[in-house]
Amino acid sequence: MRIRPLLSILWFIVAAAGCERGAPTPKASEHDPSEHQHGHVAAEGQAGAKKSDEPVGPSIETGSFLLAVGPGQAGYTIGKAGEVEIALEARGEWHVNQEYPIRVELNAAPGVALRKNELVRDDAKEFTEDKVRFLAAVEPSAPGEHEVTCDVSFAMCTEENCVLEKRTVAMRLKVE
Repeated sequence: MRIRPLLSILWFIVAAAGCERGAPTPKASEHDPSEHQHGHVAAEGQAGAKKSDEPVGPSIETGSFLLAVGPGQAGYTIGKAGEVEIALEARGEWHVNQEYPIRVELNAAPGVALRKNELVRDDAKEFTEDKVRFLAAVEPSAPGEHEVTCDVSFAMCTEENCVLEKRTVAMRLKVE
């Protein structure tokens, strides 16, 4: 017995069942990936989303969401605590699944310390069906540009469908 297919099915059931609006299990014909671009674990039960070889940027926008990372303040200084903002906004008929265990895994280049390497729903500064916003605490220790990368796992839903997403966004922290 293979555990991976079972975990994929369980993952989907949790996401679909957790949707406050009670989205029914989608049929393969109801979800047209060409309507929006996303590398994801689809509602049809594909296992293991693979990270793309495409360059990672500060934002990703599809027909269902906008995910972005950016400065949480005007500038960064060596030895002073600062923040990086990670925001997810729903688009069109889509909404953020309120029950799915959203997670942000953070990585920073040498020269930037992170207070937490993982953020979860309880860490969100804002969490609604339309928008989720996190502030990640950072403390630069060296001048220059340092990359901060955010791997974000979440689920977007409509009345008929829920789609699991795992996306990566990154930004350059300019430290003076």
